Amino acid sequence: MRKTTPIANKENIVKQSEILDNRRKLREYCRQNNIETPDFFASNLFVPISMWAMKKNIFPLCIKTSKNLNNNSSIFILKAFRELPQFFETIQSKNENAEILIEEFIEGKAQLEVTLLHSQIRLITQVSFSQSMKLVTKWRGFPVKLPNSIFNKIESIITKFNEIIQNSSTPIRFSFVVKNAVPILLSVNQDNNRLEYQPEWRKSAKLELLAESSYPPQTTWVSKINIYHGIKNPELDFSPAENICQLSKAKWEIKGSKLYFMLTSKDLKSLAEDFEKVDAIVKQVIDYSKNETTS
Repeated sequence: MRKTTPIANKENIVKQSEILDNRRKLREYCRQNNIETPDFFASNLFVPISMWAMKKNIFPLCIKTSKNLNNNSSIFILKAFRELPQFFETIQSKNENAEILIEEFIEGKAQLEVTLLHSQIRLITQVSFSQSMKLVTKWRGFPVKLPNSIFNKIESIITKFNEIIQNSSTPIRFSFVVKNAVPILLSVNQDNNRLEYQPEWRKSAKLELLAESSYPPQTTWVSKINIYHGIKNPELDFSPAENICQLSKAKWEIKGSKLYFMLTSKDLKSLAEDFEKVDAIVKQVIDYSKNETTS
């Protein structure tokens, strides 16, 4: 990573309104405002992208569209230079010769999503990603209460985006990685596509409505949503996994090709124990359904 001084040329100044749709614009805005950001480069041509990667020569790198897409679409983790041509072609073939952003992939102590609504922080969620070439969410846990030192740094960064967060009727989500006690902003999204924003899921998680919640959270309940990908049969029944939980409250739903399975408990140890049982049964159901399909 590198810290840079603000860009002096007024013609290059990025407006806050531009950052929600464009990841490169977000990186440039961060540089202008002395917000620490991953080192990056963007182009719609392979040669300059590959030259930047060779010059950087530090892996892993992250490659994605400059256009901000939902649900980590077209984001790959580049662990070696030989993977670059395939990932570059895959992204452009799916996104009409789009500009591509390549940048440092920062691995830290925690990945956090900070959700704001009507200018206030409503929810902080911890996120984990699968160990794969594609950036895929494995689980989300919430609500998170941060140490004051980390929270204050995050709040200081968010205040530099007041123009887009003021009175927004749609949740705005700031994603950070925390490394060496420093939160580094990775993305900003404005959408409602998290189950933990929805009233029925929040009720199951023992949380107030998102618009009525506050930070720090006034609850002793903790929830974790495990996300299983590649569900091909939307009629699969995961109630056996739900019924095995004796210490945690369970809720699940299949959306598209993903299964979202949430457990809620007052005790982290109980939550972890129940999730081991749930995970084993869920994987058995998925494997059985795949075997049935191929037989």
